[in-house]
Amino acid sequence: MRLRRFRSERGEVLHDLHRAPLPAADTPAPIRFLPTWDATLLINERATQILPEHHRPRVFNTKTPHSVPTFLVDGQVAGTWHVEGGRVRVEPFERLLRGGSDHARRRGRTAPHVP
Repeated sequence: MRLRRFRSERGEVLHDLHRAPLPAADTPAPIRFLPTWDATLLINERATQILPEHHRPRVFNTKTPHSVPTFLVDGQVAGTWHVEGGRVRVEPFERLLRGGSDHARRRGRTAPHVP
């Protein structure tokens, strides 16, 4: 598979499909919910820098081999989520800027109903 390589504003190497369309530079990344056992966290998180090191103990526990359900804001793990009363509840690790927390809560409310 051919990939294009880019550099982020911080100098990090980014990859994309060779002919995939690129969004405008000011397009915000959507919030993403990752479940327990998500391969993104279990395999690639150090290489992709998706999980800030200071949050690692909150996502991985030495007593269990899996991660906890997390959500991404701007491509990085920003908190955890769980189902309570049939609704998705988000717990940000830190105060989210630019309405990220509100956006995560709205996305949780519009997620499919979970029994």
